[in-house]
Amino acid sequence: MTNTLELSNSRRTGMDIIRLGGIAAVVAGAAWAVSGVVHFTLVYPQAGTGPTGSVSDYLIEGAHAVAEAGMLGALLGLRARQVSAYGWLGAAGFALAFLGTALLSAITVTAIISGDALGEAVLGSIFISGVLGWFVGFPLLGIATLRARVLPRPCGVLLLAYFPLFVFLLGFYGWGGIALGLLWLALGYALLAQKGTSQRDPAAGAVE
Repeated sequence: MTNTLELSNSRRTGMDIIRLGGIAAVVAGAAWAVSGVVHFTLVYPQAGTGPTGSVSDYLIEGAHAVAEAGMLGALLGLRARQVSAYGWLGAAGFALAFLGTALLSAITVTAIISGDALGEAVLGSIFISGVLGWFVGFPLLGIATLRARVLPRPCGVLLLAYFPLFVFLLGFYGWGGIALGLLWLALGYALLAQKGTSQRDPAAGAVE
């Protein structure tokens, strides 16, 4: 009886993390999309976020900070949903993607609060480390998601597409932000749609 209760509580906790991860992904998607809209409204046809310290700069960087925080929650939700099925490849991909997101989130917040007070060399090193985490982590996580067959297959494809879309964002802030927004909104929907699997082992989820 005790083991049954513990298993039930464990599954309930897991589903709570999945649901919160889905909400976090939706927040991330909305924030990325907002950054794209702000770019088109206040910066376009110029590139980037606009002059340092400008309204557009603060709004876009603020949206990026919210998006990256949401991504951390979304990654936790993705892990909770398929951790028992995606093996070492998924574990490595999650760790690298999560670490990369945490590093980039930290420097985004730092840039908003204090500009380049840490020095361009330090910020540049952290940025490169975070980008490398994304470059390796998201493809590994995408492949693991496709192999695990727990979430719908498009989720794996979207995770594989994340880094190329991020590179696209660097050149085309408006469309890139909107594209990343749609990606995370789709992943959020997939996680929130997992309610029907709450009483099953995560590894036994349906392939949709």
